[in-house]
Amino acid sequence: MTSPAHCPVCGAAAEYDFSGRDLMFGLRQRHDYYGCPRCATLFMHPMPAPEVIAGFYPPTYDIYEEDDREPAPGWWKRVVLQQRHGYRHLVTGPLAGLLAPLAALFTETTAPTFVTNGRLLDVGCGNGRFLRTMRSLGWTVNGVEFSDDGLRVCRKAELPVHHGDLASAAFPDAHFDVITVRHVIEHIPEPQPFVRELVRILKPGGTLIMETPNSRALGRQWLSSNWFANEVPRHLFLYNPDALTRLAEQHGLQRQSLELSTSPKILLNSLDYILQNRGRPSKRIRSRRLLARAYVWLARRSGKGDVIHARFGKPASGG
Repeated sequence: MTSPAHCPVCGAAAEYDFSGRDLMFGLRQRHDYYGCPRCATLFMHPMPAPEVIAGFYPPTYDIYEEDDREPAPGWWKRVVLQQRHGYRHLVTGPLAGLLAPLAALFTETTAPTFVTNGRLLDVGCGNGRFLRTMRSLGWTVNGVEFSDDGLRVCRKAELPVHHGDLASAAFPDAHFDVITVRHVIEHIPEPQPFVRELVRILKPGGTLIMETPNSRALGRQWLSSNWFANEVPRHLFLYNPDALTRLAEQHGLQRQSLELSTSPKILLNSLDYILQNRGRPSKRIRSRRLLARAYVWLARRSGKGDVIHARFGKPASGG
């Protein structure tokens, strides 16, 4: 008999929400997810043991594939970084200031504001591409990655990456100016000690950047267990903006910004799941691409984007 479920974010008694299986790798085993009536966090229950969770990530999980692309950003992105995000050392030429407003219209970047001699940690750094880019922009970088395959790729790129979880890295107190946790928090079975450790190693005045799927996304409302970003069973949690903010604020962080984004990819992949990956991929079928574009417009208009992009600050006076 399954034990009672309590929300790891706010402690409220949770109730069964949905059951899903690993659609990415076509496995049959089902996993139950419970929802919190207070903060609406969704989480797997019962939570698997660490060795079981490790088995959810086969070698073919593609975030560990080697990426030989040039890490340095192109000229338009360098203009935005230089003019809007403090990367004054980047070479862009005399027209950068004039063209910055135009560049900002069609160039997106999630890069943090530059800090001279700044230290940046990427938790769950995968194949290290983000770290390579940040290193090329002038940051002193470190990474944490639990995967043997990810570690191999990062070491080949001569990146300083700790193999294991965040706690075992044992970084010094107040060590990093910026910590990025991009599409990682949903994989963490115990979010409270994880965020506590992030705050410990973040400098006062530092920034924590988190990205994670939005459980209130329009796509999830439409597609339920077939929504690609559920990513059962690797996503142990599904957060919404309020729940993610609540989790961060419990550890003394202050929300600086929160935005939602949407792209056609998640809907197209979800359609492939619904069709059980038969026939041509949805991304190669024009009618489905048009449907995905319409979905992106609707999701943005309704404020129900697929991905949360949040920045939290650690108060400069400590905490």
